[in-house]
Amino acid sequence: MSRTLPPLVALRSFESAARHLSFKDAAEELNVTPSAVSHQIHNLETFLGVRLFHRMNRSLKLTGAGETYVLKVRMAFDQIEQATRDLSSSASVDVLTLTAPPSLTATWLVPRLRNFRQKYPDFDVRVKGTMEDIDYARENVDASVRYGYGDWPGVKVEHLMVERMLVLCSPKLAVGSPPVHVPSDVLRHTLIHSESRLTGWGDWLRAAGLGHVEVPGGFRFTHSAHSLRAAADGLGIALENDLMAADYLAEGALVAPFSPGFEMPRPAAYYFVCPAEKLHEPKVLAVRDWLREEFKAAELQRKG
Repeated sequence: MSRTLPPLVALRSFESAARHLSFKDAAEELNVTPSAVSHQIHNLETFLGVRLFHRMNRSLKLTGAGETYVLKVRMAFDQIEQATRDLSSSASVDVLTLTAPPSLTATWLVPRLRNFRQKYPDFDVRVKGTMEDIDYARENVDASVRYGYGDWPGVKVEHLMVERMLVLCSPKLAVGSPPVHVPSDVLRHTLIHSESRLTGWGDWLRAAGLGHVEVPGGFRFTHSAHSLRAAADGLGIALENDLMAADYLAEGALVAPFSPGFEMPRPAAYYFVCPAEKLHEPKVLAVRDWLREEFKAAELQRKG
């Protein structure tokens, strides 16, 4: 539906004349002639079908309709002015848009963004948690941390860290009845499954030498952040990424009975991904270098 709007130039002339109560002063402000202001206001009154001014010999006075209308016109102008300032302000800041898996974002990335901000204060950061494929041009995304096997076509891919899976449970559950001492003990407890992980309980049980046992059900969560929270709350035993579990382990909310666990035949990994044409942009280089440092620090912590 089309809008019914008077010409902007007529509204500007009206607002200025109403503020000054003078065509002459309004003309000086708008850098036009008084007759041009008078003409624009006449056109506006014709458009509206309402008189806006009482014209007297040496002065102007707003009509009742004019007083009501100018208040609303000024509110509209104020909103346009503020929107313009906001846009100009945001345009002057270089915004980095980064995507990452939702659970990695919640458990690991967000707590470390302060470091990025301190090191690169000129870049604002927009983080989108997603596991979906990204159309970088259409979605206006600069770069990603992606989880998988690194086989994404048409983009630049740099390996950051191999995933290491750990069996995790609350300290109380680990020494409870029954305790968790050997791999087969996990089958006597409720298992927590993360549907977003490429490695599951069946893979871990086979790597632990238990063969093709039937994997029990239990709790299933879409994201690892929820699985970790459930394990910390004592709902069962989770098989999770050590990177995401780092803070839980450091706080003692979770323990890893079989740390460092068993190597998976084909471990997934985290990768830095971006379009080739963006690779040399300062903000993309900044986030790539920062991610390299953070993942390197996590790798050193893992080995320590």
